[in-house]
Formats: sequence, C-alpha cells, structure tokens
Amino acid sequence: MIAKLFVIRCMGIAVLSMLSVPTWAEKGILIRPHLGMGYSKASGEGASGTSTHIGSRFLLNVGGNKSYGLEVTYIDAYARQDDKPDTEYLAVGIVLEQKPFESFNMGIGTIGYLGIGDNTNNPFGIVTNLGWEPEYKGNITPYISFRSELIFDDSTLQINTLSAGIRFRF
Repeated sequence: MIAKLFVIRCMGIAVLSMLSVPTWAEKGILIRPHLGMGYSKASGEGASGTSTHIGSRFLLNVGGNKSYGLEVTYIDAYARQDDKPDTEYLAVGIVLEQKPFESFNMGIGTIGYLGIGDNTNNPFGIVTNLGWEPEYKGNITPYISFRSELIFDDSTLQINTLSAGIRFRF
C-alpha cells in the first residue's frame, strides 16, 4: 500500500512539473511510432529473457518542449525464449514527455497492461524513457531512447529496452 501511494505521489509531482505552462496545442499533434528490444526479468525466482515491443505514442504539444498523450504498445516479455511463459501485453496509458535540454528527451507514464494470448492478467505499471532526439525543427525527426517498464503483475516484471523511432509532427 505504501508503494502504491509513493507511485501516485510521484506521478502527481511529474504531472505538475511537466504541465506547469498553459495547456494549449502550440504545434499540433505528434505521432511517435517506436520499436525496441531488450531484457526482461521477473522478481524473485521468476523468468528472464529477451523482450521486444512495437507501438506508438499520440501526443499533443502543450507549449515549448512539453507534450502529453496516449501510448499503445504491444509487448512480448520473453520473445526469444520458447521455454518461458507466454507473457504478452497490449499496453495502453497516459504519457507525459518533455525535452529539458536541446537533444535530451524524457517521459513517464502510467500504463494499463492487457494480457494477450495465454496471459489473462491485466496489471498496471509505469513506463519511463530517457533518450536523444536531435534539435531539428522539421516535421520528421528520428529518436532513440532507453525505455524502462515496471509491470506489477503476480510477480513484478521489469523490462529494459533500447527503443528507436520517428517523430511525425502535424
């Protein structure tokens, strides 16, 4: 219970700090498709292995270097291991992003994970990303980021991936 309150408090602070300017759409909509591969590990004596994800973020720019929106991502926690549990999710949630420095981007979000296939669990979790996005004012920009997810399922699942994608600005 204390951990949940801590997470809620941290999310509240993140929301207030990232949306501390008036919320108007300055430059329209951002669409950020991404894909990545990395490592997943369940808590305790749980399984570990290679994970993959593919999805997109649909964001509204709210002034300067800040944006918020919706993420929809397919995650396979043990993509390369046939002997591991079938742990696949459709992740849907709210994300906040900002670029505090010229080419450095960061984000955080609360995500609902919907079990797919043999996985019938529907846990919640937190996703964060730290990455590089060039300071380019065009409508199409590449980016790369380190993505970290904590999924609070039967055992806590931590997924760390290297993610790459393209930002489209409309």
